[in-house]
Amino acid sequence: MTKIEKFQEVDVESVASSGPHEGDAYANAPAGKATNFQAYVNVVSVLAGAGTLGLPAALRDAGWVGLVILALACAMAIYSNQKLIKCLYYDGRNRLREYPDVAAAAFGLPGRIIVTFFYNSIALGGPVLYLILTGTNIHDLASSVGSTITLKQWIMIAAAIMVVPIILTKTMREVAFLSIFGALSTAVVVFIVMVAAIIDSKNFDTVTYPDNTTGPVLHDVAIPRNLPIALATFAFSYGGNVIFPHVEESMKNKRAWNKIILWGVLTVTVLYVLCSTTGYAVYGNIVKSPIYLNLPGGATRTISTIIITLHVLLAIPLFMTTFNLQIESALKLESRGFSTKTEWLYRAIIRTLSMILVATIALFFPYFGQMMSLLGALSDGMLTFVFPVVFYLKLYGIRKVGKIELVLMALIIIIGTAGAAIGTVDAVKELAKAYRGELDH
Repeated sequence: MTKIEKFQEVDVESVASSGPHEGDAYANAPAGKATNFQAYVNVVSVLAGAGTLGLPAALRDAGWVGLVILALACAMAIYSNQKLIKCLYYDGRNRLREYPDVAAAAFGLPGRIIVTFFYNSIALGGPVLYLILTGTNIHDLASSVGSTITLKQWIMIAAAIMVVPIILTKTMREVAFLSIFGALSTAVVVFIVMVAAIIDSKNFDTVTYPDNTTGPVLHDVAIPRNLPIALATFAFSYGGNVIFPHVEESMKNKRAWNKIILWGVLTVTVLYVLCSTTGYAVYGNIVKSPIYLNLPGGATRTISTIIITLHVLLAIPLFMTTFNLQIESALKLESRGFSTKTEWLYRAIIRTLSMILVATIALFFPYFGQMMSLLGALSDGMLTFVFPVVFYLKLYGIRKVGKIELVLMALIIIIGTAGAAIGTVDAVKELAKAYRGELDH
């Protein structure tokens, strides 16, 4: 059996009814092999992806006050992800398997259904977004040398290429090495974008707007109406807890998780601040998503595009493997007594069909910025901020939480829920405008 599949099968509904107990579930958890540094790199790679390059546009939507929202999202992400992993061990005897199991332990089947919906929307939505970005990047690069292949054709080509490693990589362990490249590539692109944007800043004293008028680059202190959709974009950038239970499971020292998630989130937040402030300061209200679309044509833009394209392509198996493992576990693929070849064939069929589904969605809605906001608002806001706190309160009990911490929890729930609801409505409207071709940026 694989590492992920070695989790003890836990009847989470019966565990939920028994309530918390004393003990050491950490001692009963499957032994991992990853060092703290490897886990840290995995966390950074999961978080510091394509979302980083959309953050300057989030400041464009919110104004400079968006940095306050970013700091708030950072703090909420650290706290909620610490609580989520603690929920895996809440009964003191066994480690729950993953996020939906925590929901089932807290609220039974309805909890599992709700979280599974949001959980899978991220596991599939991430690859959708990355296919869109990959197709857009390759199309831009190929068009500059005279290619006539369309954006949608490039999306299909990228999907066809990536289905191969998705089939060949059976578990998360086989795709973990991609984390190192992902973490480094994002940092490199942020650095390139920052330097190029600063060099390019002298060209933006006066700009031409879509209505053909000219004027200076503008910046806003705050645009209150757009704060929810900005929070949605930040939520997407901090969304990773569909994978975090597997990252934590792979660790030798699972008790170090709180420190790992703290330093991992703080690291990517530094990247977020550097990228968003530089991009918005230079390009102001004409900044695009992703930010490197603002860079002038030439080596810097080409290099940035190639690096981030490789990164998002290699990140697709991380998300798809998470989704496919759920499907294969639900079908009890390994316990049906199939031969090795037959099991591999069924696995290949499942994973090919899942990639076809992802590619189909990307083909119908190839709008990176709008899809990122929708995904962040609809799913990441609830999964990243709200649900871990709610489940923690249900599993451990309100009486075991101090008054100050309880107030903080209430604020997280209120802010996260309101932001998700309003942000989803706004994101759907923006996506509809993009679909009709009514957006200027």
